[in-house]
Amino acid sequence: MKTAKAIKITDLAKKIGVSATSVSRALNGHSNISTKTKDKIFKAAQKYNYYPNLNARRLASQKPDTIAFITTIDQKAQDYVLMEFLAGLTIGVKNKPTELIFKFFTNEKDEFNYYQKLIEVKLVDKFVFYRIKKNDKRIDFLKNNKINFVTWGRSSTKNNYAWIDLDNEKSIEILMQRLYDFGHRKIGFLNVHQSFNYGFQRKQAYETFHKNKNIKFNAKYYQESLDHTTLTGIQLSKKLLDLKDPPTAVICSLDKYFIGCLQECQRRGLIIAKDISVVGYNDHDNYLSSQNLTYISHPLAKMGKMAVDMLEQMDKGEKPENLTQLIEPILNKGKSDGKIS
Repeated sequence: MKTAKAIKITDLAKKIGVSATSVSRALNGHSNISTKTKDKIFKAAQKYNYYPNLNARRLASQKPDTIAFITTIDQKAQDYVLMEFLAGLTIGVKNKPTELIFKFFTNEKDEFNYYQKLIEVKLVDKFVFYRIKKNDKRIDFLKNNKINFVTWGRSSTKNNYAWIDLDNEKSIEILMQRLYDFGHRKIGFLNVHQSFNYGFQRKQAYETFHKNKNIKFNAKYYQESLDHTTLTGIQLSKKLLDLKDPPTAVICSLDKYFIGCLQECQRRGLIIAKDISVVGYNDHDNYLSSQNLTYISHPLAKMGKMAVDMLEQMDKGEKPENLTQLIEPILNKGKSDGKIS
């Protein structure tokens, strides 16, 4: 079967009795075109095999219409959370003229230099990035260069920009309250380093819960690391379990820490949920759900798509600070925690 020959925008406009400007505006999602007219144009574009000339559009607008996701990764630790978010970004640009590029580095200096390079050569006009620091220089750099961006996560020292993030404080409150209701008062916490803002937010919430419930805070029950591997989870768990008075429950801020903690507990012959309760975050390659464990999750793919939509709204003139999104934590109740035996 032969594919219909593509037509020009002016020819498409004539066939349906509207202006070429109306066709362009409808296909670019402008709000000043009625829903009825948009439907008419979309159906006609599909029928007559019309596709916008992306190169011409970019030349006319003098913008590359390209989103870059640039980040530093840990070569020793596969990041399934990141992969799910990136899948959402990919879904977000599907059937849109916007291009999407990914670039990974093993150190933050090279990552930042690449931001500068992309902007200097005008290859990218939009960014999405994560692993947000409490004082993140990428935010200042992009704001100073008037580049639209969305951060996955928040900075505690910056404002007036677009971000999407899990409610980290609430997520800790949910896990702590669950363990508290089971009777636990000696609760350990394996956390990511506080230089990452979500690590800082979770530690603050952990400490606040102790104060609000009048639970004696034991600083030795808190462990953190810059490394995000299962081995790190094992090593941090050893520090907790080797204490003379070890915790009866442990919260793990990363799925890798969660798995490492479970392995160390099992190595010592501890029965999970009976001798010790272990809860955490995210779902490492569906492992946590397949093992019926208790953990906090959030809709990562949906968040990736939302980030693309937020950038599109900024392109149309919406102020970045009006687009922030705080995502509700989802508690997945499993059998890795319970009452003290």
